[in-house]
Parts: sequence; structure tokens; C-alpha cells
Amino acid sequence: MDQTEFFRLLSAGAAELGLFLTEKHLKDFARYLDELQVWAKRMNLIRRMDEREIILKDFLDSLTVVKYLSEGASVMDLGPGAGFPGLPAKIVRPDLKMTLLEASRKKVYFLKNLVRYLGLEGTEVHWSGEDKEAEKNFRGRFDFVLCRAFGSLQKFSTIGVLFLKQGGILLAMKGKKGKAELERALPALEKMGLDLAFLNGLRLPFLGHERILIGLRKEKKEDHLQIS
Repeated sequence: MDQTEFFRLLSAGAAELGLFLTEKHLKDFARYLDELQVWAKRMNLIRRMDEREIILKDFLDSLTVVKYLSEGASVMDLGPGAGFPGLPAKIVRPDLKMTLLEASRKKVYFLKNLVRYLGLEGTEVHWSGEDKEAEKNFRGRFDFVLCRAFGSLQKFSTIGVLFLKQGGILLAMKGKKGKAELERALPALEKMGLDLAFLNGLRLPFLGHERILIGLRKEKKEDHLQIS
């Protein structure tokens, strides 16, 4: 795919999501894609290599969370893998204070390199296998905790709620079965002090794949949490 087509596809998809991408945004995404392709040849970084699929299923999918994140918010992406959704969100929203907490050391190397390469100031990358002290310091610090592929909603919530400020929001990105998963998990989530802030459905640009975005607000004091 040439650069003109790359820019056209990404711009049009972002516009469907209500986002305007500047030339700098587009160039940063092009550089991101280049790094993904280089590193993916050396390690198990991303399952797909087709450029169009990465644009539609990774970059644009990640951008679906942007409108929910308040100006200047502190955000943790829990288990970002190759950086999704946190780094695409950071590219278009440099005001965000972004922290990536990743369990794979190899992916941490990639993420740290990418953050330096793109000059994403206000972005931290931590390896959860090593930074136990940092994890303790992260408790109760974030306005938002995001996940795209961290596991079940209950697993994500059990871990993610610990990092939230009072009134902060867990934002889970789910497929078409997300609503049913939420209904099953709701009793356990309520015991954690989480209330449903929003439940919104959308379809990914061009593909039409259904996405369910679940926002869970931390309402109760942490010492009242019952983690199951």
C-alpha cells in the first residue's frame, strides 16, 4: 500500500469516528506501521501483517476510545501488546498522560523503542513482571484504565480497579458478545465498587464489525472493595 492510500484510508476511517487527523498524525501512524512490520519479523508481536488489516482492525479500532477520554487525563493501558489501544490514542491526543503496563518483556522493549521513535512525551512503559514497586505506586492514580485484549471483563476489572482513582473509569473494548458478558459479570463488578457508566455499541469503519465499549466507574472507597 502506498502512502497516499494509507493516509486516505486512515483519514476516512477516523472521520467516521468523528476524528480529524493532521498530517503529523498520519505520518506518526505510518512510522508506527513501519516499526510494527520490522519488529514483527523478529518476535511474535502481532498476528496480522496485512497493512490494510492493521489500519482497520488495530489503528482505527484503538481510536474508538478517544472520545471517552477527558482532556489531560491520566490513562493506563493494561496489557497493550503492540501498543493497542494506548499508543494510537496518544498519537491523536498528546494531552493524555499515558502509562502502558505490559507482561511480555519483549513487547516492553518494542513499546519503549516505539515511544522514543515517535517522540511520545508523557508516555511511560513498564514491565509488570519486574516493576512490582511501580505497580504499587500506580494504585489509585489513574482517571482511566483501558484494555482491548486482556481477558474476561471480570479479570480486567479485578486488576484494573486497583489502579483507578475514585470516580475513575475502566474502559473495556469488547466484541458483539460484550453486552452478554457484562450482564453475567455485573454482580461481581458491583461487589468491587464498580457501577456502569456507559455501554455503547458501534461498528468499525469499512469492516462493519460490531464493537461494544463498556465503561465502569469506581464509586466506592477502596477499603470497601471485595475482589472476587
